[in-house]
Amino acid sequence: MITSNRTDILPYDRNHYIDFLFGVPISSVNWYGVSFQVDPKGKEFNLADFIALYDPWFKKVISTFERGSSWIINHDKNDLEWFPNNDDLPALRNFFKRNDISANFRGALICSEELLMELSKDLISYPYGLFKEEDLFYSNIDISHRELPFVIKVLDHLNIDLLSTDERLLSKVISETNSDSFLLKPYRGTSL
Repeated sequence: MITSNRTDILPYDRNHYIDFLFGVPISSVNWYGVSFQVDPKGKEFNLADFIALYDPWFKKVISTFERGSSWIINHDKNDLEWFPNNDDLPALRNFFKRNDISANFRGALICSEELLMELSKDLISYPYGLFKEEDLFYSNIDISHRELPFVIKVLDHLNIDLLSTDERLLSKVISETNSDSFLLKPYRGTSL
Protein backbone atom coordinates (compact mmCIF):
# COMPACT_ATOMS: atom_id res chain seq x y z
CA MET A 1 0.00 0.00 0.00
CA ILE A 2 1.29 3.51 -0.74
CA THR A 3 0.27 7.05 0.03
CA SER A 4 1.68 10.46 -0.75
CA ASN A 5 0.06 12.46 2.05
CA ARG A 6 2.26 11.63 5.05
CA THR A 7 0.76 14.20 7.40
CA ASP A 8 -2.44 12.14 7.49
CA ILE A 9 -0.77 8.86 8.31
CA LEU A 10 2.10 9.62 10.71
CA PRO A 11 1.32 9.18 14.43
CA TYR A 12 3.04 12.49 15.23
CA ASP A 13 3.16 16.04 13.91
CA ARG A 14 5.75 16.01 11.13
CA ASN A 15 6.38 19.75 11.36
CA HIS A 16 7.21 19.50 15.09
CA TYR A 17 9.46 16.54 14.33
CA ILE A 18 11.37 18.47 11.63
CA ASP A 19 11.61 21.51 13.92
CA PHE A 20 13.12 19.27 16.60
CA LEU A 21 15.70 17.88 14.17
CA PHE A 22 16.80 21.40 13.26
CA GLY A 23 16.95 22.65 16.84
CA VAL A 24 13.84 24.81 16.76
CA PRO A 25 12.39 24.97 20.29
CA ILE A 26 9.00 23.28 20.57
CA SER A 27 6.87 23.95 23.62
CA SER A 28 4.05 21.47 23.09
CA VAL A 29 5.96 18.25 22.32
CA ASN A 30 9.28 16.89 23.56
CA TRP A 31 11.24 14.62 21.27
CA TYR A 32 13.99 12.34 22.55
CA GLY A 33 16.63 10.66 20.45
CA VAL A 34 19.73 8.52 20.49
CA SER A 35 22.20 7.97 17.69
CA PHE A 36 23.66 4.48 17.41
CA GLN A 37 27.16 5.02 16.01
CA VAL A 38 30.23 2.92 15.43
CA ASP A 39 33.77 3.78 16.37
CA PRO A 40 35.73 2.26 13.49
CA LYS A 41 38.89 2.40 15.66
CA GLY A 42 41.01 3.69 12.80
CA LYS A 43 39.74 1.16 10.28
CA GLU A 44 37.74 1.99 7.20
CA PHE A 45 34.03 1.47 7.85
CA ASN A 46 32.25 0.90 4.54
CA LEU A 47 28.72 0.08 3.43
CA ALA A 48 29.28 -3.70 3.63
CA ASP A 49 30.52 -3.34 7.23
CA PHE A 50 27.54 -1.12 8.04
CA ILE A 51 25.04 -3.65 6.68
CA ALA A 52 26.72 -6.58 8.46
CA LEU A 53 26.55 -4.75 11.81
CA TYR A 54 23.31 -2.79 11.58
CA ASP A 55 20.98 -5.21 9.76
CA PRO A 56 20.61 -7.71 12.66
CA TRP A 57 20.27 -4.80 15.09
CA PHE A 58 17.63 -3.09 12.92
CA LYS A 59 15.61 -6.32 12.81
CA LYS A 60 15.92 -6.60 16.59
CA VAL A 61 14.57 -3.04 16.97
CA ILE A 62 11.58 -3.88 14.75
CA SER A 63 10.99 -7.09 16.72
CA THR A 64 10.66 -5.20 20.02
CA PHE A 65 7.25 -3.96 18.86
CA GLU A 66 4.00 -5.89 18.77
CA ARG A 67 4.02 -8.59 16.14
CA GLY A 68 2.25 -7.57 12.96
CA SER A 69 2.87 -3.83 13.41
CA SER A 70 2.68 -1.60 10.35
CA TRP A 71 5.42 0.85 9.46
CA ILE A 72 5.63 4.01 7.36
CA ILE A 73 8.74 4.69 5.29
CA ASN A 74 9.39 8.17 3.93
CA HIS A 75 12.18 10.58 3.03
CA ASP A 76 12.96 12.64 6.10
CA LYS A 77 12.34 16.25 5.00
CA ASN A 78 10.97 16.39 1.47
CA ASP A 79 9.14 13.97 -0.75
CA LEU A 80 11.65 12.93 -3.38
CA GLU A 81 11.57 10.36 -6.17
CA TRP A 82 12.44 7.02 -4.66
CA PHE A 83 14.79 6.05 -7.48
CA PRO A 84 16.43 8.93 -9.33
CA ASN A 85 18.82 6.48 -11.05
CA ASN A 86 19.13 2.85 -12.10
CA ASP A 87 21.77 1.80 -9.58
CA ASP A 88 21.63 -0.77 -6.78
CA LEU A 89 19.09 -1.78 -4.07
CA PRO A 90 17.57 -4.80 -5.87
CA ALA A 91 15.10 -5.91 -3.16
CA LEU A 92 13.55 -2.45 -2.86
CA ARG A 93 13.42 -2.00 -6.65
CA ASN A 94 11.81 -5.43 -7.01
CA PHE A 95 9.20 -4.47 -4.39
CA PHE A 96 8.34 -1.37 -6.45
CA LYS A 97 8.05 -3.46 -9.64
CA ARG A 98 5.96 -6.21 -7.99
CA ASN A 99 3.53 -3.60 -6.71
CA ASP A 100 3.48 -1.55 -9.91
CA ILE A 101 4.88 1.53 -8.16
CA SER A 102 6.72 3.97 -10.38
CA ALA A 103 10.39 4.60 -9.60
CA ASN A 104 9.43 8.29 -9.81
CA PHE A 105 6.89 7.91 -6.99
CA ARG A 106 7.13 10.63 -4.34
CA GLY A 107 5.59 9.84 -0.98
CA ALA A 108 5.45 7.37 1.86
CA LEU A 109 5.25 3.60 1.77
CA ILE A 110 3.19 1.71 4.33
CA CYS A 111 4.35 -1.81 4.95
CA SER A 112 4.07 -4.75 7.29
CA GLU A 113 6.70 -5.89 9.74
CA GLU A 114 7.44 -8.86 7.48
CA LEU A 115 8.05 -6.65 4.46
CA LEU A 116 10.23 -4.33 6.51
CA MET A 117 12.36 -7.33 7.52
CA GLU A 118 12.53 -8.48 3.88
CA LEU A 119 13.68 -5.05 2.68
CA SER A 120 15.88 -4.28 5.69
CA LYS A 121 19.30 -4.35 3.99
CA ASP A 122 18.18 -2.08 1.17
CA LEU A 123 16.36 0.29 3.52
CA ILE A 124 19.24 0.77 5.93
CA SER A 125 21.68 1.31 3.06
CA TYR A 126 19.33 3.53 1.01
CA PRO A 127 20.76 7.04 1.74
CA TYR A 128 24.35 5.93 1.33
CA GLY A 129 23.95 3.14 -1.22
CA LEU A 130 21.52 4.58 -3.77
CA PHE A 131 24.40 6.11 -5.71
CA LYS A 132 27.52 4.05 -6.18
CA GLU A 133 29.80 7.06 -6.03
CA GLU A 134 31.90 7.98 -3.03
CA ASP A 135 30.62 11.01 -1.10
CA LEU A 136 27.39 11.16 -3.13
CA PHE A 137 24.38 10.57 -0.87
CA TYR A 138 20.63 10.75 -1.26
CA SER A 139 17.95 11.61 1.28
CA ASN A 140 17.88 10.14 4.77
CA ILE A 141 14.79 8.06 5.42
CA ASP A 142 12.46 7.78 8.39
CA ILE A 143 10.82 4.50 9.29
CA SER A 144 7.96 5.30 11.65
CA HIS A 145 5.76 2.98 13.63
CA ARG A 146 2.22 3.32 12.29
CA GLU A 147 0.59 3.83 15.70
CA LEU A 148 3.32 4.92 18.11
CA PRO A 149 5.44 8.08 17.95
CA PHE A 150 8.63 6.17 17.24
CA VAL A 151 11.04 6.83 14.36
CA ILE A 152 14.04 4.91 13.07
CA LYS A 153 16.11 7.49 11.18
CA VAL A 154 18.51 6.00 8.64
CA LEU A 155 21.25 8.51 7.90
CA ASP A 156 23.59 8.96 4.98
CA HIS A 157 26.71 8.90 7.17
CA LEU A 158 26.34 5.24 8.12
CA ASN A 159 24.50 5.35 11.39
CA ILE A 160 20.92 5.00 12.59
CA ASP A 161 19.11 7.11 15.16
CA LEU A 162 16.05 6.21 17.24
CA LEU A 163 13.61 9.00 18.15
CA SER A 164 10.34 9.21 20.05
CA THR A 165 8.10 11.56 21.99
CA ASP A 166 7.73 8.76 24.54
CA GLU A 167 10.94 8.69 26.57
CA ARG A 168 9.99 5.42 28.32
CA LEU A 169 9.36 3.69 24.99
CA LEU A 170 12.70 4.92 23.64
CA SER A 171 14.51 3.75 26.80
CA LYS A 172 12.83 0.33 26.57
CA VAL A 173 13.86 -0.16 22.93
CA ILE A 174 17.41 0.99 23.68
CA SER A 175 17.78 -1.36 26.65
CA GLU A 176 16.45 -4.32 24.64
CA THR A 177 18.61 -3.71 21.57
CA ASN A 178 21.86 -2.10 22.68
CA SER A 179 25.15 -3.90 22.20
CA ASP A 180 28.82 -3.18 22.81
CA SER A 181 29.20 -2.62 19.05
CA PHE A 182 27.64 0.83 19.29
CA LEU A 183 28.51 4.18 20.78
CA LEU A 184 25.28 5.79 22.01
CA LYS A 185 25.07 9.53 21.42
CA PRO A 186 21.95 11.00 23.05
CA TYR A 187 20.28 14.00 21.46
CA ARG A 188 20.18 17.20 23.48
CA GLY A 189 17.59 16.81 26.24
CA THR A 190 17.72 13.01 26.19
CA SER A 191 19.18 11.15 29.15
CA LEU A 192 20.14 7.49 29.06
